[in-house]
Amino acid sequence: MAHESSPFLPQSPRGRPRTVRSWWHSRSRDVVSLLTLLLLVGTGLGIWVYGTLPTSDPDGHPHEYALSTTRIRNHLSKFLEIAEAHNNSRSVTNGHAASAQYVIDQLQQHGSCDVHVQHFMSPVWTVNKAPVLRASGPVMRYGGQGADIKNAKVAVVDDGCTASTIGDVEGRIVLSAFLLEQLGASAVVFIRSSRYPTPSRARVRISDWKEGDPLMTVPVLSVTHSVGQVLESLKGVRLDVFTDTRIDTPDSTVLVGSHLDSVAAGPGINDNGSGSASTLEIQLTLTALNYRPHNRLVFAWWGAEEDGLLGSRHFARVLAQGWKNRWTDSETVGGVTWSQIALDLNFDMLGSPNYIALVHNGTDAPSNARMGSQRIQRVFEDYFVRHQYPFQVTDMLAGSDFLPFVDNGIPAGGVLTGAGELKTIQERREHGGMANAPLDTCYHRDCDGVLNINVRGLDQMSKAAMYAVIPWHAF
Repeated sequence: MAHESSPFLPQSPRGRPRTVRSWWHSRSRDVVSLLTLLLLVGTGLGIWVYGTLPTSDPDGHPHEYALSTTRIRNHLSKFLEIAEAHNNSRSVTNGHAASAQYVIDQLQQHGSCDVHVQHFMSPVWTVNKAPVLRASGPVMRYGGQGADIKNAKVAVVDDGCTASTIGDVEGRIVLSAFLLEQLGASAVVFIRSSRYPTPSRARVRISDWKEGDPLMTVPVLSVTHSVGQVLESLKGVRLDVFTDTRIDTPDSTVLVGSHLDSVAAGPGINDNGSGSASTLEIQLTLTALNYRPHNRLVFAWWGAEEDGLLGSRHFARVLAQGWKNRWTDSETVGGVTWSQIALDLNFDMLGSPNYIALVHNGTDAPSNARMGSQRIQRVFEDYFVRHQYPFQVTDMLAGSDFLPFVDNGIPAGGVLTGAGELKTIQERREHGGMANAPLDTCYHRDCDGVLNINVRGLDQMSKAAMYAVIPWHAF
């Protein structure tokens, strides 16, 4: 007989009474559980001395160097302790609630943010007996900023526009500039039609721009037709470009998310303790540095990702589509509205033992989120190029919590280190590790503990995450 329970109903994983604080409801035979989605709004208030922070800043990125991999590993050890106390798992029916409480406690004690919890229902799928199939096989579950550029080469590009249409059609200017930035241009100079005596002052921006739509980050200038002819006639000419400009987008929200749950089969320290611990430590480090973002930062620890991205889907459904459930009216998300979210950064698996540094391909995003997603991709690529770390671009099609955002027009991106896919011989040459072996041999298994973490990979990827969190607030 199904029954409603209180949010703190003591239950054991097998249904026997147990004194454990839980954030989920239980229905005896229906196995439907109440999960928590943590939405934490960073406000940058207060100063807290969080250990000894590095003061060295070799290349002008102090926040990145202040992030401590040791403290991230301490969070992972706590996650493992929670899993060991809950049937070696942090899944929605085991240790997820305790993991959520740990994150809440850390943020309330040491962070600088308002903590909000969203509740939603999640069906829990269980295999009571091994499946029988004649052919052997597994059972499936459910079924434009300023710049100072020196001595830059000049490339004359004809993208199909005539000189007259460049000066006349604002949309063409916007699309051409965005395309050239994507191709790696450091600056764009438009040559105006001969019938115009002065350079163009057209907006290099989508006319009906809204939050989440792209903005240029490289300088875009205009010259008269006569100046353009001189530039085109000088073979091998090099230019200096200096601009002192800034684009501000006040009241935008950057969402930084990682899923907190594991699969039922294991403790999930890499998948995704590594991402959620890094996200937690980024917030705590920014608090310790008294960092005050230009725009709002929202940190989210999603529930039920392993059951179909249910936590992030619930968040998007409520905010983007106005969906209601029995908790919606009584719960808040810190005043965040869907229209305020400029982009989503997603961190899912940052410490795979045989890792490859992977950056999500923004081109895979739907058209209404593609340009911004490509911009996010370039920020991550800049981090790896700056450090001379090898990396690869990987697809962004499904499988993690970025999906509900790009599906609803919010640009998204992230980094990861790989799951059960095999490393090729060529990838071994480029990235090290072992060829013909999975990137994570313990993916979704009971051996996904702290010894499954590649510390070097975790250090690189968590700092890449910190690097991506910071620059958006100057735009």
